[in-house]
Amino acid sequence: MNILDRYLLKTFLMPWLTCLLGFTFLFVIVDLVESLDDFVEASVPPMGVALYYIRFVPSIWIYIGPITLLLGLLYALYQLTRNNEIIAMRASGISLYRVLFPFILLGIVVSLASMHISRTVAPRNLSWTSQFMSRLKNPDSNRLFQLRYRDPDTGRTWDIESLDLDTHSLTDVTLIQRRPDGEHLEYVLRAMRAVWIDNYWFFHDVAIQAYNEEGYVFGPLEHRAVLPKQEINESPDRIIRETMSYDFMTSREMKIYLHERPSISDRARAHLRTQLHMRNAHPWLCLVTMLMAVPFGTQTARKGVFVGVFLCMFLFFGLFFMMNLFKALGLGMKVAPWIAGWAPTLVFGSVGAVLLRKLR
Repeated sequence: MNILDRYLLKTFLMPWLTCLLGFTFLFVIVDLVESLDDFVEASVPPMGVALYYIRFVPSIWIYIGPITLLLGLLYALYQLTRNNEIIAMRASGISLYRVLFPFILLGIVVSLASMHISRTVAPRNLSWTSQFMSRLKNPDSNRLFQLRYRDPDTGRTWDIESLDLDTHSLTDVTLIQRRPDGEHLEYVLRAMRAVWIDNYWFFHDVAIQAYNEEGYVFGPLEHRAVLPKQEINESPDRIIRETMSYDFMTSREMKIYLHERPSISDRARAHLRTQLHMRNAHPWLCLVTMLMAVPFGTQTARKGVFVGVFLCMFLFFGLFFMMNLFKALGLGMKVAPWIAGWAPTLVFGSVGAVLLRKLR
């Protein structure tokens, strides 16, 4: 990295970090106003509130990341253009693309980091903050109650009174196993407790009733103190995924879910695939908005700061509207999942490319 690159990045980083802190503070204040009563009522210590908002920030990055990058670069280019530094660089034989190189490289790095946040960090933290708020209102919210999970591929149906999210143990379990024809019962197992150890279940205080091929009771009710079932491979994580909001799943968990459940409804499949494409596409808006800041920055220097800020806000609300519009269309099965995910990035990227070409 030469002196020019360091100078350009230095000019950009300070306003960007200022915008980033400002937007983050704004989102945190709005959420704090809404949640303050819950924190006070539950007597949450200051460190607990601070931890909550540290985990809260990644879930809003996809919205504040592109706009803060745009504002930061807009201001940096305004300063460079107003002081005729861009003109001096180009008069010295430095092409526009060479001037943009450090910003493009930074945009790529930030976009890749944003993709990791979108695919993994944000869903995990969104799940944590949701559970944190639930526990403030209900101390037993670390347990899931009245679960019913049916796996059509194995023919098993689980009825679970409660599942502990910390230990992944089950209480008051009824497991119905059907034969391959999907109609006749093979056995019904009832257990007071079930524990997942070494990748298979141990059922405690078990009563199991077998059925013959015609679906009639076969033999007496059998009781066991402990019954290991190695052939039952539905892990606690898989059962939790069945009851988990898709927004709380990482991209990897979504792919696993789609693989494990080939028979899910078309609407659920569209929901998952739309989310997957959005998590891959939307982070690249960080790079797209940085490229769009170049023509906006030139307009700002020529016509005043107000014009640049207006264009920036217009872009922000347009981007926000398009992201939510195509998300709704994808979830509603009105457009293909890849269109719902990639349309905002492709549209704004094309606009940016046209504006940048005209600037040359």
